[in-house]
Amino acid sequence: MLQPQRLNWECCETRTIHSDAVRVVAISCDGKFLASRSDDTTLQLSNLETLSEPIILAHNLGREYPGYALAFSPNSPMLAVESDKNIQLWDVLSHQSRVLDLGLSVPICSLAFSPNGKLLAAGSFDGVIGFWDLTCDQRLQVLKAHSFPIWSLAFSPDSLFLASGSGDGTVGLWSLDGQHSDALLVGHSFPIWSVAFSPDGLTLASGSEDQTIKLWWLEIGQELATLVGHSGAVKSLAFSPDSQILVSGSQDQTLRLWQISSSLQVGTLLEPIDILIAHQDSVETVAYSPSEPLMISGSRDQTIKIWRLAS
Repeated sequence: MLQPQRLNWECCETRTIHSDAVRVVAISCDGKFLASRSDDTTLQLSNLETLSEPIILAHNLGREYPGYALAFSPNSPMLAVESDKNIQLWDVLSHQSRVLDLGLSVPICSLAFSPNGKLLAAGSFDGVIGFWDLTCDQRLQVLKAHSFPIWSLAFSPDSLFLASGSGDGTVGLWSLDGQHSDALLVGHSFPIWSVAFSPDGLTLASGSEDQTIKLWWLEIGQELATLVGHSGAVKSLAFSPDSQILVSGSQDQTLRLWQISSSLQVGTLLEPIDILIAHQDSVETVAYSPSEPLMISGSRDQTIKIWRLAS
């Protein structure tokens, strides 16, 4: 196995644009825009290349239920945000939006675009996944995936699979082309808050209330490794574009970096290569820029931190 390589990340900027807990952030496919949702009920759009004031796209996006959903399209300037049982689809250039009805009967708590830009998926509080076909602009048949809320969704890089992380403590792996078997990945002991595919498509990561992260070897549908070190629920996960680094945000107020190697053996217990401490409350959300070595974290301390690799 490769020796862990410590990376010198620094918190280079703190943005205090929200007046309450920051629940979810997302970075656009070109790395220029940052979208953020907060308990202050606003959806804000910031420019990562300038220090200009953010644009408030929407006010009064309050939630009666926990869970926030936010996702950028991989190939267009579109931003999806949950709006109760429907989705608001925003054009981040024109700041215009429209509403998509996916036929869900309860509020949405997770969103994901497929990497090929053809599908938008939404997970709901009753364990149902709704789909919107972006090529023909219409909703598709819903999928009954779990019996508990779906807190996180992630498409595989080839857009052939959709992973769902649920309150029932399982990860669903759903074949979208009908050519493969669906799978239910069991290993966590408490609800799963985040799932993320590595960009190389080899592994799936899941973060849980049980304070652990698990890596799943997709080729055989088997648990590969458990990542230990957090002392609070793991709320959010994001891979670096080269698949070698996984960043996690936790209720223990830290971000942790994990080196992901192709030489990992089944049953490995992996410890972090770095611990980043800057927030004063639970780290609710993390995102990794697709265009440069930059990370974003959002916290219940009402701040957004921007992290860069020190030169």
